[in-house]
Amino acid sequence: MWADADAAEANAPIRLLATGTHDGKTIRREVRPTTRVWTETNLSASPPMRELVIGVRDKAPYGLKIVPDKITVEAGKKAELKLVATRYWDELKEKITIIPLAFPGGFNFGSIDIPAGLAEAALTIDVQHGARPGEYTLSVLGQAQVPYNKDPQAAQKPNTLVSMPSLPVTINVTAPAK
Repeated sequence: MWADADAAEANAPIRLLATGTHDGKTIRREVRPTTRVWTETNLSASPPMRELVIGVRDKAPYGLKIVPDKITVEAGKKAELKLVATRYWDELKEKITIIPLAFPGGFNFGSIDIPAGLAEAALTIDVQHGARPGEYTLSVLGQAQVPYNKDPQAAQKPNTLVSMPSLPVTINVTAPAK
């Protein structure tokens, strides 16, 4: 989920609905939200919640977008994309390091950097030969050191690591040519 750059600040509960078909009939069910309890030693523990609330806040220091946002690639080939960074905060001058964000099996790329002062970098995703045909939605994660202090009037703004996911790309994988 993401908000447009001009979205107003807000807190709002959301509902997720799952829709499918069975025997020609449309079935629609509400998805019950759960939350991770980080103090629990069992990381699989995710108790149910009554509602899921999202918040829209001030502008993020930067945003990432993969261009194009849809591409078709044959298994065993490479998806040649462009990663565009929009630096919303003037203070953000440093590089942005890019890593995969929970890629499924069959997709690889090593980390890359968007150098300081630049707004884009080439992004090549290796679609392995054994990747199953189908549609996949992938995102990358940016990490940058951003000068920040909770007090906007403070003279000192130490660097803080800020991680931001990109807008997703949809990769349609086709079977390898014979």
